Amino acid sequence: MKLQIAMDMTSPELFWDVLEKVHDVVDIVELGNIGMYCGALMIPEVKAKYPGKAICWDQKVSSLYTNRPAIDLGADYVSVSNDASDKSFIEHMEYARPMNCKIVADMVTMDAGSATFIRLEKLGVDQITFYPNAHRDRYPVGDVYTLEIAKKLVEKTEISTYGGFTPANMIPVLELKPDVVVVGAYIWDAEDPRAAALEIRALMDKYS
Repeated sequence: MKLQIAMDMTSPELFWDVLEKVHDVVDIVELGNIGMYCGALMIPEVKAKYPGKAICWDQKVSSLYTNRPAIDLGADYVSVSNDASDKSFIEHMEYARPMNCKIVADMVTMDAGSATFIRLEKLGVDQITFYPNAHRDRYPVGDVYTLEIAKKLVEKTEISTYGGFTPANMIPVLELKPDVVVVGAYIWDAEDPRAAALEIRALMDKYS
């Protein structure tokens, strides 16, 4: 399992401070809100400072036109909303793969279910990412019904999970061994981000 940190703060100063403390602990740096605020030029800046670190551009948009700058500037993963058309996904994959960029289908609309998993894998996306539970308002994070479905239906595509993870609630997810676990505020909003990241990493290692 890989650890991805979701950088959803809006302060560049906080972003760089946290990344300096955890870059050697995490596998993938996700540019979420901070990317929206500061732009895709952050991608080569991160790569220059931390060579070899994988970057996920996570804006969850449907248009290739909007995602092209991130792909052109070297993102390793680019997220596309599962609401995008089949045509849009195919355009993304045809454009991104020659530049070694993976396309992530983000099931941000949580009414999406098993039919969406089947559709996305047939389209050939590189990764599917989603909350492990279908309804955050009805179930705690520890409810892994959606992840259990994904593990049965998705055979070739990477599975990534996110959504309010902490050491106290993520064990049911780790037991099912998704390919990527995304943790955000628990790390970057912590008093000691490095200690928080190491805590998550140690817990993941127990289930790897």
